[in-house]
Amino acid sequence: MSGLFARLGLAVARPRWALTVASDRQHAGRSGSDLLVMIVLLLAATELRWLYKAAWLGGAVDVSVGIRAAVHVLTRVLTVDLGFIAVGAFLLFALGGAKRELGRAFDLACVAALPLLFVDLLATTIVHVAGLEVPNVVMWILAGSSYAWCGALVALAIGPMRRPPTRVPALPPEVHAPARIAGWGVALVVLVGTVVEGVWVAQNLDLIRPMRSGDAAPPFALPTIGERGTLGATQSLASAQGKVVVLDFWATWCGPCVAALPKLEALAKTHPDVVVLTINLDDAVAARALFDAQGYTLGLLADDGDASERYGVSTIPHSVVIDRSGRIREVLRGKTSKLDAAVRAALAAREIRK
Repeated sequence: MSGLFARLGLAVARPRWALTVASDRQHAGRSGSDLLVMIVLLLAATELRWLYKAAWLGGAVDVSVGIRAAVHVLTRVLTVDLGFIAVGAFLLFALGGAKRELGRAFDLACVAALPLLFVDLLATTIVHVAGLEVPNVVMWILAGSSYAWCGALVALAIGPMRRPPTRVPALPPEVHAPARIAGWGVALVVLVGTVVEGVWVAQNLDLIRPMRSGDAAPPFALPTIGERGTLGATQSLASAQGKVVVLDFWATWCGPCVAALPKLEALAKTHPDVVVLTINLDDAVAARALFDAQGYTLGLLADDGDASERYGVSTIPHSVVIDRSGRIREVLRGKTSKLDAAVRAALAAREIRK
């Protein structure tokens, strides 16, 4: 049988053949290993910057923080893909009839899941190369296309699943040639994506480097989240110049983040001269509804993607204490138990002139 990239290309150029080969028990398990390699290539070509940041966090801050950051990257990228494999394998096994076999269903589902990785790889590489801002509607179209492609492969896999496994002969030239071309196309996109990621890392080490005490706080201007989640006027860090500022990056799905909000509210009331800004990372409507339901009066801003990146947010909760001189006093990743002490220390410290 062909090499790795030819096998990957077979799923693009000749999907029926790819499924037939995956059904051959002579190659049992190889579809899963090929998918695993493709996942590694996808991560290198699209997520290298975040994995590099996770490694740096682990070395400079704490190993557990780095591991959490890496796990966050992996779950963000792979949760849907792995879920599709599980559902696809279950459906194929259920529809496999008398000849069904769980291992064969898994191998076929791994082939059917490859389009999710291919579309993600190509789209992300184009975005990174061109520096594009992709509208949500385009993202939904791409996601729908990849799911439709995968669904079609699952439907095609029912036939091989219901037939007795047979040994597949060598691929004929008219099948092997386009598979090799498609496979090297995948390899080219992986190479371009990895190079672009590597260049970005080299040019943006200051963004990747974990923030430390004494660093200048990156400026920002973020929209406030108003009634029913509508975005209003922007609020900048500069507007709090000369004051101690607490930034709390959070999301509505994050249990520890939501649990920390009452403490932040109490902190703001105890220290009215401290500016407390919560920066929501996911759903403005849900965030506003939560604040209204609980009666929180904290500043509520919507992240623009750039602010969280510049503040090195890789896991949440992520809180930053900024002193009166506009410099980082403390960065709290995952734990907020030291927040009160950090704020009191910032209030007690004399303003440092730049």
